[in-house]
Amino acid sequence: MNNLKSHLIVPERILLIVLFAADSALSVVPPVAGQTVTGSGTAGDIAKFTGANTIGNSIIIENANKIGIGISAPTSKLTVQGNASNPVIFGKNLGTGPGVRGESVGGFGIIGKSARTGVQGLSTGSVGTGVWGDCAADTGVYGSTSTGKGVRGHASNSQGIGVYGDSPGGYGVQGNSAGGTAVYGNGILGVYGQGNSGGSGVYGNSNSGVGVYGQSTGSDGVFGTSTNGTGVHGMANGVGVFGEAGSYGVIARGSVGIYAAPTTGNTIAGLFGGDVQVQGNLTKSSGSFKIDHPLDPANKYLYHSFVESPDMKNIYDGTVALDGKGEAVVSMPEYFSALNQDFRYQLTAIGKGAPNLHVARKIADNKFKIAGGKPGMEVSWQVTGIRHDAYAQDHRIAVEQDKGKERGYCIYPAGFNEPREKSVDHFAQQNAPGKNEVRTVSTE
Repeated sequence: MNNLKSHLIVPERILLIVLFAADSALSVVPPVAGQTVTGSGTAGDIAKFTGANTIGNSIIIENANKIGIGISAPTSKLTVQGNASNPVIFGKNLGTGPGVRGESVGGFGIIGKSARTGVQGLSTGSVGTGVWGDCAADTGVYGSTSTGKGVRGHASNSQGIGVYGDSPGGYGVQGNSAGGTAVYGNGILGVYGQGNSGGSGVYGNSNSGVGVYGQSTGSDGVFGTSTNGTGVHGMANGVGVFGEAGSYGVIARGSVGIYAAPTTGNTIAGLFGGDVQVQGNLTKSSGSFKIDHPLDPANKYLYHSFVESPDMKNIYDGTVALDGKGEAVVSMPEYFSALNQDFRYQLTAIGKGAPNLHVARKIADNKFKIAGGKPGMEVSWQVTGIRHDAYAQDHRIAVEQDKGKERGYCIYPAGFNEPREKSVDHFAQQNAPGKNEVRTVSTE
């Protein structure tokens, strides 16, 4: 650029000369009457007073109808460039308005770009907000990154919130990722969601993947807790809740550990594909085994009912051949007497009658003696005993019990000409915690 030199005679009647200065937006310099102002500058540079009567270049440049500060070729209407640890642009408002505001009709109001943090919001007040995003119809705050964090929020104490999203009807916080993690939470609580007015604290939706996925190396992958409702509720056209683990797939504790009831049109409340172990009393309305029919296994099932008893009874049976005296000693298992008491006996002669057949000696040392038969006769025997092991002693079955809070309800109301609403199952469903809570599921 060409250097410009000028000599300016200041008339006495000129009151003020207003120019941009380097350290303020406007500089008001009262002229000295009758003195000459001298100086030189560069074309495009905005001039400033360098002394009482001299002018020179400021750090402000106009180039191609664009204003630059600290840069000779500005790329926008106003470009500010610096290299310091303090802010290049600092907006401070001592009132209640914004320190810096960016507004755009169709693009971004403010874009922050950095090798580290594009935009950082700090609030020193106890009720302030680090970054506030507000939008009528699109995105309040939008963060994008190729390998880092699109948006990151940090709270320096336990009372703060790293990222807070608020929406009257849409999404408070929405994350979208084509191949990574849409929303990632890391902390004592990685992600905390609270739902009001019947809404969901955390809602996960996926067209083909996992709606909500929880993973932990040392604790719970997903933990749900509720004061009055349901800790974890699963709804699906397929599997509502699926548990898979190297140890226990599902662990349930409570006044009722697991409650299962079939939906309309189904008759099976629970289906187990393997062995089932019950460490306690098993109570049922009826019981049977179900196997492939031995004579037509491809087309039929065979059912047999369980043997029921008011006692905790064990049954033992077998056959024995009598010796030359028409006698036999039957040996029971070594644990027999330790497990059983109150023995009952049944003897049946096979092949021909034996009116004198009898138990000659009751069980002693886990043996009993049969006598009164014919030599070589085969005898079918049966012995029953009542359990008296440690568990049985402490957990005797009370044969008749009052229904208590289920009084007025039946296990099988139809058998007594009562409606379904009088069933114990219906009572349990109506009184289950969280039964009356409202659940809304979005299909978006």
